[in-house]
Amino acid sequence: MIVGSGLLATAFEPLATALHDVCIYAAGVSNSLCTDTSEFDRDRARLQRTLEQVEPATRFVYFSTCSIDDPWSHDSVYTTHKAQLEELVRARDNCLIVRLPQVAGDTPNPHTLLNYLYNRIARSERFDLWRHANRNIIDVSDAASITFDLVRRDTTGTINVANARSYMLREIVTVFEAMTGRKAIYNLLEKGGSYTIDTSSIADAVQRCGVAFDDGYLLRTLKKYYA
Repeated sequence: MIVGSGLLATAFEPLATALHDVCIYAAGVSNSLCTDTSEFDRDRARLQRTLEQVEPATRFVYFSTCSIDDPWSHDSVYTTHKAQLEELVRARDNCLIVRLPQVAGDTPNPHTLLNYLYNRIARSERFDLWRHANRNIIDVSDAASITFDLVRRDTTGTINVANARSYMLREIVTVFEAMTGRKAIYNLLEKGGSYTIDTSSIADAVQRCGVAFDDGYLLRTLKKYYA
């Protein structure tokens, strides 16, 4: 059972027939900058309805955000909301909460960081760039594969499914500049900071899935969806 129709839900569709007694809850507010309380209320209500409808024996997989551990954004409206929904899911015995970083994939959503940066650079539009901020990028197909591996091994609890390394925003911009052939126009702000995402608990799953978080991962992933 897959709940949702966006980037994550689509990535799990090829695996649907193998998801016996598992609910992949891949729905939610798509804009992390949203401050509309009605959107968050609807999101909470939908999750509560689904939790009530799903049988207790069914494994419930909920996708949250690694930003909960980011000291520069953990108190945003969106991140606070995700933390509260985690608690709703955690009330079940049979659940897996997967915290994701920035997910790269084929999506028309203009609010994702990668789509935002790519579009601004491709259109030669000025934007603000935080000098000290880093972001963790994972291909949606890798996120789905690793999560599926964890589900198959009856993993429960709260786990970060993320890249083994993060990138300064300037690194991501540099890749997009090379891909578009355009120089980014931005205001460099003395804001942001770096934080570490603990991925030690997925090390074995990453190896089993054949995912290589090497020095070429960022370029390969961005070329896959933006070249």
